[in-house]
Amino acid sequence: MNADARKRFFQELALNLKYEGLTVKPETEDGLLPIDFDGQHLCHVTGSGGVQYWKEDVAGDVRNGALDRVTDIAKITFEYMSQMETAPQLTASSLTGDFRMLAEFNGVVLAGHPTQLGTQFITWERAQNRTLYQGAYHGPGCGNSCYLIAKRGFAVRSGLIPRGALFTQEHLAEICRCVQETLENSDSLTDERQKRLESIAEQSRDEVSDLEAWMALFSRQEAAPEAAEFPQDGGMQFS
Repeated sequence: MNADARKRFFQELALNLKYEGLTVKPETEDGLLPIDFDGQHLCHVTGSGGVQYWKEDVAGDVRNGALDRVTDIAKITFEYMSQMETAPQLTASSLTGDFRMLAEFNGVVLAGHPTQLGTQFITWERAQNRTLYQGAYHGPGCGNSCYLIAKRGFAVRSGLIPRGALFTQEHLAEICRCVQETLENSDSLTDERQKRLESIAEQSRDEVSDLEAWMALFSRQEAAPEAAEFPQDGGMQFS
C-alpha cells in the first residue's frame, strides 16, 4: 500500500476506532498509527492492517480486550479499504459521484461511497437498462458494522446466502435480551453453561447495530404494542 492509500486507510480506521471509544494519535514518521486506551498507549497499527504492541501495554483483561477490538477493527477496515483502492467506478443511469463497485452478482450490486464521515455502503438491484433501484444504505458513521451489514445484505439479496439461513437484526437482539435475562436471573447455571451463554450474548451484541434502540423498542412493545415501531433508515446519503 503506497503512502496515499495508507493515509486514506488510517483516516478511515481513525473514524472507526473513535466510534468504539479509542483515541487515535497522528501517524508516526515510521508510518504507524498510535492508539491510546484509557489515557495510555495501547498499540500501533501498521499500513497493512497489522497491530504491534508491547506486552506491558496490554496487561490485564480490560486492556487485552481493547487490543482485540483494535485488531478486529483494523483487519475489517483494511479489507474494505483495500477493495476501495482497486474497485472500478460504478456507472449507471442518473448516478453521479464517487461510487466504487465492490461486488456484483445476480443483478445485485454492492458499492462503496467515500465521504468525509467515512465510507458509505449501498446495495442496489440493477435493471436490464443498467439503472439502479431499491437501494439499501448503510452509514457512514457507524463503524465497521456499516460494511458488515451491507456485505451480509448483498449476500442475501443476490442469493449467495439463503435468506432463511441468517437471523435478522430483530432476532439477534431478542436472543441477546433473552440470554442476558437468563444470566441475570438464574442462580442454577453451571459454570460451563454460563460461559456458553456469555459467549452467545457477546456474539449477539457484536452482530446487532443499535442494540440499545432495539432494547428500548422491546420495552415499548411490552408497554404499548400498538405504538412501538422501530425507526427505518431513510436512505440519506452523505458527501
